[in-house]
Amino acid sequence: MRKLKSNSSIAIAAPAGRIFLQDLDFAIHWVEQNGWNAVYSKEIFKAHDFGYHYAGNAEHRKNQLQTYLDDENIDAIWFARGGYGSVQIIDDLDFSSLQKNPKWLIGYSDITVFHNHLNNLGIPTLHAVTAKQLNATYSGETYTSLLNVLRGETLNHKIASYWLNIKGKARGKLVGGNLSIIYSLLGSDSFIQGEDLILFIEDWQENWYHLDRMLMAIKRSGLLSRIRGLVVGSFTKMDIKDENQNYEQAFDEASNQIIHSFVKDLNIPVAFQFPSGHIGDNRALILGNDVILDVSEKKSMLKFFKP
Repeated sequence: MRKLKSNSSIAIAAPAGRIFLQDLDFAIHWVEQNGWNAVYSKEIFKAHDFGYHYAGNAEHRKNQLQTYLDDENIDAIWFARGGYGSVQIIDDLDFSSLQKNPKWLIGYSDITVFHNHLNNLGIPTLHAVTAKQLNATYSGETYTSLLNVLRGETLNHKIASYWLNIKGKARGKLVGGNLSIIYSLLGSDSFIQGEDLILFIEDWQENWYHLDRMLMAIKRSGLLSRIRGLVVGSFTKMDIKDENQNYEQAFDEASNQIIHSFVKDLNIPVAFQFPSGHIGDNRALILGNDVILDVSEKKSMLKFFKP
């Protein structure tokens, strides 16, 4: 993957939900503060359809992203936000330039469409904070972990133990992202492929029975039989009535127990409470990259090999 150097260019693209200029203030400052160039077009601030939900119509969003995929002077693409809409353009994009000259694609949530699709093509991607921030307090690790990957430094994570963890050690390709998006890709070319996988999942604002339904479908698809380990990120605002619940209430106990019920008999290591997802502590993960997941009594470690 392309290692960013002084004066490298990071393009900000909006393949899904609508974005406003002020949403990018922090991201533009952060890029420039680290000695890089923030590149974006005023065209990403367009709105289209259904209460102006999207950042322009599908053709508009596809063309904006395709420009950055093909531009050899762009060293990374940072997605402005998630929401919904990436799946509308995934099949019309041409990734041949990206396959010849890989560059980091950065984001999470709805961006899971790109993670899964590109990982199937053998291209690693970066599951990390989007350019637009949530209404949350962000941890230092959220951005230092992103910075480490972009600078080509080693990425490793160590987290505290949790009572539902399943001890063990496994090596495999890290894949996954937002569980609802993974579920929505069932039966398509973008659904997770391959063997010997370490699966990462996170989600927010889903009912517990929705969670069970998604996991049941994924189990029946055969995916759980192809994984060698599981990393469970934040499950935030699950099965709640109060939309104003604090984002920092990140790790839902009932959700963890539902997930545990699906994997407890698989004889694989499972690490819960991983700081990644719809929370302020959203640490970077290189999806499509070989990792070792080591879950012991006192801690869980996720070690990345050089992409």
